[in-house]
Amino acid sequence: MASPAFVLLHGAWHSPRCWSRLVPELEKAGYTTVAPSLPSSGSTPPTRDWAGDVEVIRRTVSQLVMERGVVVVMHSFSGMTGGTALEGLDKQSCLAKGLRGGVVRLIYVVAFLVPEGFQHSPHGTRDQMVPEMKTDLERGTVTVLPEDAKDMFYQDVDDETVVELVKDLRPQSIGAFWSTTEHAAWRVIPTTYILTLKDKPSTVAATRYLIDTAKASGPHKIDSVIEVDTGHSPFISQPEWTTETFLEEVNRTPVAA
Repeated sequence: MASPAFVLLHGAWHSPRCWSRLVPELEKAGYTTVAPSLPSSGSTPPTRDWAGDVEVIRRTVSQLVMERGVVVVMHSFSGMTGGTALEGLDKQSCLAKGLRGGVVRLIYVVAFLVPEGFQHSPHGTRDQMVPEMKTDLERGTVTVLPEDAKDMFYQDVDDETVVELVKDLRPQSIGAFWSTTEHAAWRVIPTTYILTLKDKPSTVAATRYLIDTAKASGPHKIDSVIEVDTGHSPFISQPEWTTETFLEEVNRTPVAA
């Protein structure tokens, strides 16, 4: 079977352009990459929920697993949509359907590793949102101001690059934060978690809690937790390290061969 393809899922407020430093590294190593645009970020008008994200993820992965293995990489917010979109797309389920591929590994990059039935914020509220998340309930959006972006996303990125990165930030649908997960793909698909230690201290603490809670919640396939001394977006600040780590994780996944 051909080398697995990487499906790269961007987080809230971002677009596929956030992967622009990582994609060339993965492709140079001989891997196909697909980075879909998730509609809850930047759609006008804002989406009512994250159903469009789930549909895009599921359609993208379903096309690939017909012929090859897939590694799904989720950053931050997309851990929720990615985790819920992959039901029945794991390798074993795909083989049972007569397909040649399947999702062989999940890589959560400081992403929401959450169980079934998880909701970030109760409907109609901004509960659980940090002060940097500016909500507009009338417009149905959550935004992050340019002056807050470095502290939120790019702690170890130089200021000149941050100026360029914030130009691509867009409003996020608040309805996506009110949506509820229906599946936890990490229970059935081998899973790597990358924990970024230079992130916001509150995010580091929350991340450790999510990992520990997931492991204690029942069956799971979280077989690798990697701590790295970077900020929230290591694929921007350390693309070579990120590529090397991703490939190491793929290479130790037997069904990816």
